[in-house]
Amino acid sequence: MKTTVLFIAFALQAFLLNAQIDPRTPWTWMKGDNTVDHIGIYGTKGVESSTNKPGSRNNSATWTDRSGNLWLFGGSGYATGEQGFLSDLWKFSTATYKWTWIKGDSTLTQNAVYGTQGTATVNNKPAPTYSGVSWTDSSGNLWLFGGYGYQTGNYGYLNSLWKYNTSTNLWTWVKGDNQLDRTGVYGTKGTEHNNNKPGARYGSVTWKDANGNLWLYGGYGYNSSSSGILNDLWKYNPSSNKWTWISGDNALEAKAVYGTKGTANVGNKPGARYVSASWVDADGNFWLFGGYGYDAANCGNLNDLWKYNPATNQWTWISGDNLIDQMASYGTQGTAATSNKPGGRYVGSGWTDPNGELWMFGGYGVDAIGNTGYLNDFWKYSPYSNTWTWVKGNSKVDQLAVYGTQGLADTLNISGARQGSVSWSDNSGNLWLFGGYGFDGSTTGILNDLWKINSYNVVLPIKLLQFSGTLNNGTSRLKWVTEQEAGFSHYTIQRSFDGIQFSTIGEVDATGGNSRTEYNFTDAGLAHELRADD
Repeated sequence: MKTTVLFIAFALQAFLLNAQIDPRTPWTWMKGDNTVDHIGIYGTKGVESSTNKPGSRNNSATWTDRSGNLWLFGGSGYATGEQGFLSDLWKFSTATYKWTWIKGDSTLTQNAVYGTQGTATVNNKPAPTYSGVSWTDSSGNLWLFGGYGYQTGNYGYLNSLWKYNTSTNLWTWVKGDNQLDRTGVYGTKGTEHNNNKPGARYGSVTWKDANGNLWLYGGYGYNSSSSGILNDLWKYNPSSNKWTWISGDNALEAKAVYGTKGTANVGNKPGARYVSASWVDADGNFWLFGGYGYDAANCGNLNDLWKYNPATNQWTWISGDNLIDQMASYGTQGTAATSNKPGGRYVGSGWTDPNGELWMFGGYGVDAIGNTGYLNDFWKYSPYSNTWTWVKGNSKVDQLAVYGTQGLADTLNISGARQGSVSWSDNSGNLWLFGGYGFDGSTTGILNDLWKINSYNVVLPIKLLQFSGTLNNGTSRLKWVTEQEAGFSHYTIQRSFDGIQFSTIGEVDATGGNSRTEYNFTDAGLAHELRADD
């Protein structure tokens, strides 16, 4: 006899017409240097130390493991001597605040060791790589694809796919080529095949879906014949070890098809682009912002925000402009508004927080008055209210950092303007930022400073008096009572069966008044979900 214990969690989110975030929430300079162009201190391989630190670098690859540790590979910058391409693998413990040099070389421009495809060995290692892309799979393995790198005395674009097992400390060359500048094999759109492979490229963006598949979009590199800016969308299935060309073009320099803002359509597609920002939301949708590439006609700095639904294979132009090189509209710091928008930019950093909201920092692009340069503005986008909030930083380009005291949070601290930083989210919902090219407290160069950004909370002047739910014959009825909700637009209700992954199941309009109000919501779809899991 099988016994099932049912666990159902509901999350209630309330949204202001103009939601507020406290811009005074502190940043903390945690590790690294507050000046540019520093070499690394490697210590002993495999041994963490308070003095260890990666050298200054930009456009590295990153992962977060199951324990919340932050991983860093390669990039362009400093090892123990001159500047160049790096192949070192580092781990930062969010428990001890210490770096460990795990694997790879402490010297520049070392050759990759591919070994036999599909076989892990202690000698295997990826090439020194700039602007490769990464995923963490459902088993906790770290994956690395492409980038611009070095091999046997030459520099070029890569399309090798690597897997790193954190338990065995071994790299495996899984797929792709062990030579530079290889063209892609597209096959039939929508059909996976052992011969399919994306062409060599750098500056792509990536996502992971709920089934553990790894997704890759665009970049600068090779289609099936020559090089340029790409807008092809690929899916890699780790179980079958096969790539599928899903959507987009197999030609270069493809122009965008925007359609109607907010409306999904099979004909919609982002234009070819690279070094964009990307996220996955709480419902499993993929998000893409900006980069350098094409609107419907021209190439430049983009600020268009797109959503891709992997279930329907459709893109939606959600926010931003359908023209290149547009200025930012910052609004009031800490306050969400439908008129707010970041300016066109590329090589910014992005995070998804535990609530499924999207965060972005910096890059190279256009400020509020049309000047182009390095940015240090910090933004939040809410998929629930379709609004941007300028949270922190400056509305003008090329601003200096305020470091404060290492390890001490301060409301005045802020990273300097920069591009090519890398980012993580830890298991506590904190956001982390490392390195890049930009400003310290006085000048420009390559950075190795590590920042921690405490979880941001929306300031909601609401008094929740009661929240309850009853389950009857597979139908859940929710009830909540509030006061003091002036200015509210709506509540969003989310459901979870594990208390970790939540999906949106409905919205209830708010009265927006100060008097006591009772709300009710019936989850009529719960019975169907329970039957589907039987």
